[in-house]
Amino acid sequence: MKILDMEFTGAPVPAEAYKQFVQQLSGWYGGGEMPQLASQDLRFALELQKQKMNSLGLGMQCAMKGSSGTDKNNAVGISYSDRVFNNCIVSGNLHMTRSFSNQVYKDTDEIGLTAVIQDLKGGVQPDKKMPLSCPNCGAASTLGELEDGCEYCRTKFLMSELYPKVSNFFITRHADYSQNSAKNKRQLMAFMACCIIPMVLIPSIIFRDQIIARIIVGIMVGGIIGLVLFGFKKLFETFSLIGKQARGGGGTISTLHRLNKIKKFDPEFSGEYFRDKAIALFRIAVYSKNSAELACCKCGCPDRAADIIEADIFNLNVNSCEIKGDVCEVETTLFLDCLHFNKKGKIVFKCDKFRMRMRKRLKKPTELGFSMQAVSCHSCGASFDAHNVKECPYCRTPYELEDDDWVMTALY
Repeated sequence: MKILDMEFTGAPVPAEAYKQFVQQLSGWYGGGEMPQLASQDLRFALELQKQKMNSLGLGMQCAMKGSSGTDKNNAVGISYSDRVFNNCIVSGNLHMTRSFSNQVYKDTDEIGLTAVIQDLKGGVQPDKKMPLSCPNCGAASTLGELEDGCEYCRTKFLMSELYPKVSNFFITRHADYSQNSAKNKRQLMAFMACCIIPMVLIPSIIFRDQIIARIIVGIMVGGIIGLVLFGFKKLFETFSLIGKQARGGGGTISTLHRLNKIKKFDPEFSGEYFRDKAIALFRIAVYSKNSAELACCKCGCPDRAADIIEADIFNLNVNSCEIKGDVCEVETTLFLDCLHFNKKGKIVFKCDKFRMRMRKRLKKPTELGFSMQAVSCHSCGASFDAHNVKECPYCRTPYELEDDDWVMTALY
C-alpha cells in the first residue's frame, strides 16, 4: 500500500539489525568501536563528530536501552526502494542516559530512535562493478573485489556480511510525564508559598489587631494568587510546546508538491530519501573543521552553527525547487534539535532553524546504495573516496559529486 509515495510493507521489520545497531551506537559513544552496521557515509559523519568533540575536550557517554513498560518489538517499518536496494525506516522507544566529561550537563530521556536500514531486495543481485567501500578498512573498492577479498586488508566478505547497513538515524525526545508531574507539584508549592508569605506578613506587621483572622485571609488570598500565576505559567508553556511540536507543519503541503515535482524527473526519488540526505549534509558540514574542503559542500559553515556538537532533524520544509535542464536547485528549511557547546564552555539544548540550498543533476536516477566514499570516475571507471577529493586520483579528471548525489551549496 502506498501513501504519499511511501510504501507500507507487510514484510518483517529488521528488528534484530535495529537492536544490534542501538547496542553498537551506544558502545561507540562510550569509547568503543565504530558501529559495524553503519554505512561508510554514516561512519564518516560519526568520526567527524567524535573528532570535533575531542578537539573541544569533550567525551560523551551515552547508554541506550529498551524503555520499561514498552514492547521491545514495537518497531514500525516503512520502506522505499530502487532497482537494487530496499530502505526500511525502523523506529523504537528507548531510555537514554547521556553525559559529557568535564561537564555538569546530563540528561535522561525517553526517546524514539529511528534508523534507516538498507538491504538488498529479494532475488536482486547488484552489478559486481558497483563501487563499495571495504567495511573493515574503508578502502574504496567494488562489490566483486570485496567478495574475492579486499586488496588492502585481505578481508573476505559474503553478501550477508555486507548488508544490511544503517545509512542514517534520528533521535526524538518524548516528554516524561512522571517527572513533569512531580516538577509541577514543586513549582505550584513554590508559587503559592511566594504569594502566601507576603500576604500574611505585610498585613500582620501593619495591622496589630485580629492577627489570626488576617493570617487566615492572607493564606487564602495568597494561595489563590499563587494558583492563578501558576496557571498562567503553564498556559504559556503549553502554547510554547504547541509551537515547538508544530515546527514546519505549515509547509507540509507545499513541500510534498515540490518533492513530487522532482519525482517526475526521477521516478526512484522519495521525500524520505531527500530528508536523509539533507540532515546528513548538515551534520557533515557542522562537524567538520572546514566544510568547504569537502566534495559534498560548496560553502562554509555559518558561525551560529559552528558550536553544534549534535544535530537531529525534527522537520523539513522545501521552500523552492527549480529545475533547469537536468540541474535541480532546492532551498530547504531544516527544523532541528541540537546540542551547542557555547562560548562559556557550557552545553545547551536548542531548537534551531537553518536554511540550506542543495543541488543535483537529474540525468541519473537515484541510487540508494550510493556512497561518497566509493565513487566511479566517469572517465576511467576507477573507484575512489570522494569525501575530500574533487578529481580522480588516477586520471586527474575533475569529479562533480552532484552528477551522482545531492551537494550543499549554501547554509545560513
